[in-house]
Amino acid sequence: MSASVAAVFAAGVGVAVLGLLTSVFGQGDQCDAPAPGGGIVLAPPGTGQLVGATEYGGPGDSSSGVIGSSGANLLDFPDSYAELGGETFETATAMGGLPYLTPLRITWGNRSAIAYKRDIGLGGGPIDGLPRVIDLWWELAGRLGIPYHEGLWSGPVRIERPPPAGAGDLLGQSAGGPGSLIPASTAAQDPGACAPAAPTGVPITSGARAQLLPDGLAAAPADAPLAVQEMIAAGNQIVGKPYEVGGSHGLPLSDVGSTYDCSSSVEHLLYGAGLLPVTYDAPSGTLESFGEPGPGRWVTLYANADHVFMYVAGLRWDTHNAAGPGDGSTGIGWHPLIRSAAGFVARHPAGL
Repeated sequence: MSASVAAVFAAGVGVAVLGLLTSVFGQGDQCDAPAPGGGIVLAPPGTGQLVGATEYGGPGDSSSGVIGSSGANLLDFPDSYAELGGETFETATAMGGLPYLTPLRITWGNRSAIAYKRDIGLGGGPIDGLPRVIDLWWELAGRLGIPYHEGLWSGPVRIERPPPAGAGDLLGQSAGGPGSLIPASTAAQDPGACAPAAPTGVPITSGARAQLLPDGLAAAPADAPLAVQEMIAAGNQIVGKPYEVGGSHGLPLSDVGSTYDCSSSVEHLLYGAGLLPVTYDAPSGTLESFGEPGPGRWVTLYANADHVFMYVAGLRWDTHNAAGPGDGSTGIGWHPLIRSAAGFVARHPAGL
């Protein structure tokens, strides 16, 4: 956990923060969260209070261990956070002293997830001028797309408290599916408003894998996680762009460049799914340590010092038709065949 008690809680400053956060948490104007069961369901970004957060646990932060202050093994419950400010559940009151298992909707970038209080920590000084009030378990942080910095990441997130249980079916989350969290007033006007939705403009296929379309774009599986559909939508933005060594490096990942190379194009797709910060800019060799080792269920990167390509829902993203005749276009885009992965390191985003 963080090393020292937050200075923001001294001299009465924390009192004002607690009042503000308690007010925000009491609003209860969001569709409901799923019951706490260890799964992490991604949804579009929420609103709520902007606060300072840190990441803890994982291979770079072995001092934190894996057992929360509640006694829960956090590896079994990756949807966990710690309230900061003290050494016990009674004294860790950075967010007002939330009861054990209190759900919070946490937003970072363009996605959010529901997490549950299973731990506490001392905290530390302000982050970017914001009170440091919450630690995110590293698996939760990774699922939100926060880069793992050996347990040293810190930054702002938005937090809000969903209403009491009872509306989980509106999200389709009682059956384990992804869903949007939106104001309950909107859901009352449109009972389907909390249903899962694909990113705007991405074609959808009923098949189990992504499909290459005649125009070179890809259609995303209807059942794919939102992050996978977002990745395919981002790829479709730059299909057919000319290849140039160093192309689009130095540009924010939110921009669409005029040319791309292997790493900049892959990073554009990962950013589209909220898996990289907008300023990320690295060569292919750096992606040998991206995410987690081995192939993923939905997404797998293959990287070495000279090249990187990836599979998204079974369809390859690459800069050339490396698998020979019938492998689609000769340039940057989607390619239908499997190519050799000899000499490459396989990695995948956490949870995908």
